[in-house]
Amino acid sequence: MGSRRDYDVIVVGASFAGLSAARALAQRGLQVAVLEKRMEPGARPHTTGILVKEAAELLCPPAALVHKIHDVHLYAPNMKRLALSAPGYYFLTTETGALLRWMARRAQDSGVDVIPGRTFENARYQGNSLLVEGQTPLVCRYLIGADGARSQVAKVFGLARNRRWLTGMELHVSGLSGIGDDALHCFLDRRLAPGYIAWAVPGVGGVTQVGMAFRDLPGRRPQDRWGLLMKKLGSLADVSQAKTVGRRAGIIPTGGPLSPFAARQVMLIGDAAGWVSPLTGGGIHLA
Repeated sequence: MGSRRDYDVIVVGASFAGLSAARALAQRGLQVAVLEKRMEPGARPHTTGILVKEAAELLCPPAALVHKIHDVHLYAPNMKRLALSAPGYYFLTTETGALLRWMARRAQDSGVDVIPGRTFENARYQGNSLLVEGQTPLVCRYLIGADGARSQVAKVFGLARNRRWLTGMELHVSGLSGIGDDALHCFLDRRLAPGYIAWAVPGVGGVTQVGMAFRDLPGRRPQDRWGLLMKKLGSLADVSQAKTVGRRAGIIPTGGPLSPFAARQVMLIGDAAGWVSPLTGGGIHLA
């Protein structure tokens, strides 16, 4: 067992919430560490990475990692369209993995220790401190769980846990032409995405992000959903050369803010705390 290290705050999860919190704390003079179970931040993200204008203005991401979207096209099941826009408003699609790595570097520049390959399994009180168990024990005054909708921090400390969610799946598709580069296309169809929507939106580097989020219902296989979505896209664009070059999946909490989300010297933030927009399902701005 290695020698222990002491911090003011340990954040579990190099997520949008975790990295934002860690950097803010370090800028206020605290000694902060972020534990990330994957070997680098941003590996296999579970989010679309779409930033609303308010989040984009707070984060100020590098231009090379984002693509600006101004309009929303909303489609009924019969594909009748409603075009929506607001003067001066926009969204940013992002190269999500690279964006999280950029956030991790900014946190490190502020003095945060980002520790990759470190899975949080357990912690316990030790006097007025918390001992985070592992091959190298870590000690902190405060522990923050930014470890997603199925938070291990919440489980260890008996905090409220998400019990309701949507399943989200997204493909990154190359070779899809004719859909345009300035609109988020949203599809309402309970055969496709009961409880939420499906979408297609131009991403960074020439890919299109094609996804859906839905309540799990028996009797409909994922491949059936994708077939229906591609059929809808085929009425808008040329999908003959479409090729999947990436994929991601995750769950979106829908039960609202959790309570209790904190205990003595421990708190949850982001998806772990159920902090997700009830209208859009987005959690990055709140994080």
